[in-house]
Amino acid sequence: MSRIALPREPLLDRPTALRPWRERDLEALVAACRDPEVVRWTSVPRDYGAADGSAYLMSRYDAVDADASAPFAVVEAPDGRLLGSVALMRFAWEHARGEVGYWLAPEARGQGHATRALRLICAWGFEALLLERIELLAASANLASQRVAARAGFTREAMLRSYMRNGEGERIDMVAFGLLPGELD
Repeated sequence: MSRIALPREPLLDRPTALRPWRERDLEALVAACRDPEVVRWTSVPRDYGAADGSAYLMSRYDAVDADASAPFAVVEAPDGRLLGSVALMRFAWEHARGEVGYWLAPEARGQGHATRALRLICAWGFEALLLERIELLAASANLASQRVAARAGFTREAMLRSYMRNGEGERIDMVAFGLLPGELD
């Protein structure tokens, strides 16, 4: 039996909601993933296109079934306009640990959606998946993402030098954050 079962109803903290991805999200997904800031701070490729978006949307079912990821679309409540993505992933089930990752479309930034999305998915991960630790990695130069992590209750723990390649193929340093159940703001 799978450990991950996405909730039937959206996770809600008005005006932010998390819901499973839908096929009709494709156009907005592709537009958001073409944003240079999403490419700069994540592993989303520079020339993200419809084929990339379709592959992602198709793969999400397999990821949930394999207990590999719990992906959610971040949407505006109540109309459901796509704002971004948030997911729990890279689980170490034997240690009750996972990682959270997120991005927002340009028009959604600076309105608290990322902080609310983090709080929603982490609370759900602690309760529904029985996680005891959630990790978050933010690029060392992405101060906005680090502020979001701090506002959601994460503690800065370490600098990981030359940790990953971004969507442009550049190696970037990442700041590691951790969150325990009692620390969620």
